[in-house]
Amino acid sequence: MFVPDANILLHCLRHSSEIREELLRILELLKDSLWIPYQVGLEFHRHRLEVEGSAADAYNRLIKDYEAILGQAREKLRQLRAHPSISVERELSALDMFLGDFRGRMELAKAQHPVAALAQALIRITAIFEGRVGAKPSPEKLAAIRKEGEDRYSKNIPPGYKDAQKDGPNAEKFGDLIIWKDLIEKAKSDGRPLVFITDDAKEDWWQIHRGHKLGPRPELLEEFRSFAGQDFHIYELGQFLHIAAERHKDIAKESVEQIEKSVLEDEQARRRTEVMQGESVLRSRILLLENERDNIITRLAGVPIVDPARQGVDLDKESLRARLAEIDREITTAQSSLEETKRTD
Repeated sequence: MFVPDANILLHCLRHSSEIREELLRILELLKDSLWIPYQVGLEFHRHRLEVEGSAADAYNRLIKDYEAILGQAREKLRQLRAHPSISVERELSALDMFLGDFRGRMELAKAQHPVAALAQALIRITAIFEGRVGAKPSPEKLAAIRKEGEDRYSKNIPPGYKDAQKDGPNAEKFGDLIIWKDLIEKAKSDGRPLVFITDDAKEDWWQIHRGHKLGPRPELLEEFRSFAGQDFHIYELGQFLHIAAERHKDIAKESVEQIEKSVLEDEQARRRTEVMQGESVLRSRILLLENERDNIITRLAGVPIVDPARQGVDLDKESLRARLAEIDREITTAQSSLEETKRTD
């Protein structure tokens, strides 16, 4: 029995028409072996609108980003003084021409956005899992899982503890644990081993050694065998598709490689976005710390500071010096993290 996670199903909506069609065709071929917990279906529907909305918004977002970038380039050119070989007017005209062409291509792509095709993909996904979705957990069952989850997460018992800090109206920090409980119940009731297919790369699912995923966490294997009496394994999407191609003559290895390439590029883009967001947070943190450090140095020098955040707080010089040392350590740590982030990228 193969159980795709919500992030796997979302690939059916995220990629080009060729990749989308081939992935849906493969799932249709294998549907008799597929099943999903109710929580997977819930998460899929919660996030599919984000995926579809992000794709629909990409045209205007990219135009706006290019306008900003090329606007900076235009300003740099206008600031350029007399130059023996660069023609400012010619280069400004080239930038305008490029932006005009790019805007035209994006507007054309926007007009051709596959609204109907994506709606049809959703219909096909629904048909694939007709009668293959677990029952909705009762409120009492969910309450019990969440209570157990608080204890498990505090002890770093997998799966799901890496989501302990999730927040927001649709952020179910116990989602992975809810899925896990349903996987165990399904394998036990059907008397069949189970393979979970997921893009989730966190250590609360995988045993990771030197950056390589070796397989499910040993704790998960032990718990699954103990409660379900069955074997459990985890596949990444590419691994699952390659194994499927070996067993089904209607699944071409070339198609699998194309899907795997598109999924890998999508994952790399996601990681680059996360790195950029992480760098932005670290830079903002460093800037705040540096401003606080400057204020403390000025105060130690005897200059009064009007700081709304510190109104009513009259720290002595010893406390200020202690805070100054603490800030220096925090800045050093943040700068090290920033450099590590750049190296990872």
